[in-house]
Amino acid sequence: MFWPILIAVAVIYLANSLLAMRQMKDFANAYTSMRRRGRVAIGKQKNALSSGAIVMFLLDDEDRVLAGSRLTGLTVLSRFKDFPAFDGQPVAGIDARSVRMSASMRRAVINARDNFLVCQQGGKPVEPPSPLMKVINRIDARIGGRGRHPAATGTAIGSPVPASQRVVHRRGLVSTD
Repeated sequence: MFWPILIAVAVIYLANSLLAMRQMKDFANAYTSMRRRGRVAIGKQKNALSSGAIVMFLLDDEDRVLAGSRLTGLTVLSRFKDFPAFDGQPVAGIDARSVRMSASMRRAVINARDNFLVCQQGGKPVEPPSPLMKVINRIDARIGGRGRHPAATGTAIGSPVPASQRVVHRRGLVSTD
């Protein structure tokens, strides 16, 4: 009874790995084809048990969206599709609420816009926390509160952290929504 279960788990793991590699290749191909045509803004939203999303916007010299591409789904079977909802709009002025889409897609679009704005100011975009880090942050917030780690947030001791900031205590990063 042990060996058939072990073999089944190994086959499922192998199939998942192969499909994940195929999805990574699809991402690389979509990114490369966009990158050859110009600058690209990328946003992502990771989720553990619900649909995640990746968005890529091809930008012209005036920072307007020429073309968009999106990947959304729960499984490794998801592939990139055209996403023309924001074509012609300035990337800095994208309003994700103006188009009907899932919550994960909306967050990915907002992340792409924010990543673009951070890069325009010469900064480096902050990696969104993984689903595990989100759980750890929630536990930390309930146990000790958010004002507990002033060094990680850059605020003075005792001053509250704005609600718009999410603190990733384990990595020492500050991410703003």
